[in-house]
Amino acid sequence: MFIVMFEFVVKTGFEEQFLASWPKTTQGIYLFKGSLGSRLHRDSNGAFIAYAQWPDEATYRQAASINMSPEYEAQRKLMRDSLNLDSTRVLHEMEVAFDYLQRRRFAV
Repeated sequence: MFIVMFEFVVKTGFEEQFLASWPKTTQGIYLFKGSLGSRLHRDSNGAFIAYAQWPDEATYRQAASINMSPEYEAQRKLMRDSLNLDSTRVLHEMEVAFDYLQRRRFAV
């Protein structure tokens, strides 16, 4: 399993839009691009940190070339429009050494 951690930097006044569009964008990535889902966290400084799971690194790398349905692409655009993309960054890309998280299907 391959993991990618992101720090999302949300533009001032766009937090509601980000929080509304993130779940749908994540569902679309799950349904169309092959991810295993993601978790969004908020750290003690208020930063949004996402932890995304992928079956392997190749699936993650190929995902950029796969389009989602128009509905999910619209949500992705809303999410991206809410972000300061110059400051949003990938924190880590890593292989799982041991996995003890419980898994369940994504409720769509």
